[in-house]
Amino acid sequence: MNAIEVHDLSKSYGKIKALNSLTFSIQEGTILGVIGPNGAGKTTLIRILSCLLKPDHGKVIIYGHEISSHCDDNIKKLFALLPQEARVHFYTLTPFEYIYHYLRMRGITKEEAKLRAEQAIKEFDIEYSNRIMSTLSGGMVRKTLLAMILSADAKIYYLDEPTVGLDVKNRLNLWKVLREKAKNSSIIMTSHYLNEISSVCDKVLLLKEGRIVAFGPPEEIGQQYLSDFYSKIVVFGEFSGEHLTKRAGKNTFIYVKSKSEEKEVINRLEELGLPFKREELTIEDIFLVGDLK
Repeated sequence: MNAIEVHDLSKSYGKIKALNSLTFSIQEGTILGVIGPNGAGKTTLIRILSCLLKPDHGKVIIYGHEISSHCDDNIKKLFALLPQEARVHFYTLTPFEYIYHYLRMRGITKEEAKLRAEQAIKEFDIEYSNRIMSTLSGGMVRKTLLAMILSADAKIYYLDEPTVGLDVKNRLNLWKVLREKAKNSSIIMTSHYLNEISSVCDKVLLLKEGRIVAFGPPEEIGQQYLSDFYSKIVVFGEFSGEHLTKRAGKNTFIYVKSKSEEKEVINRLEELGLPFKREELTIEDIFLVGDLK
């Protein structure tokens, strides 16, 4: 069964085309990663899918309900949303109280809301559940908001840049929670952490200037846009040579087209005494060297 169907979806802000004739669908139980450069239309898409914004053209169908022109409370109960710019509004509440009252506002009974809030606190390892929200760090608040959203019994979770502010440990725990949630729900998430998108998502929607340039499993997209390359060698410092290179901070990425080229580059780096490591190609490399047209 399709959880979401999008047909010829378009949205403009004045003369700027934020979304341009998007068509795709995902089945129930799918984790979809929406990626693309800044201004690609990721957040606009999330806002339309969650009934916060109406499209100029096209249809969105969620579990058989067309929401493009009408989205009532019964439909809204099907999903839960964590916006990129989510903020805390009640600073005198504790994380437990925040999650509890969110569930109550969604119509959950007192007893059930208490149980779910306790479960969310445990699931996300929130050791500060009785501290006032105003005393928490940004990462602590973000983790609380994630626990709050994912405590809802939703069919679809929309997460716009969910890992912003989280450390590595909490990111890894979030992926574990999302995989568990995907057994009974669908998840649509945006992220700039492309390596994580490729490891946690079943499908990837790649946007550029409001258009879909790729849609499918992460490994297939990688093969489609990086078929000219064999591997990537990361040099911890500056390096220049005849092969395609890209600078990334203090490091240099070298893209080789064959195993023999890889061996040649490695031998050269060893001769120069430069530290390096070999890496497989990832979705991140699509933005560095992929031919996005």
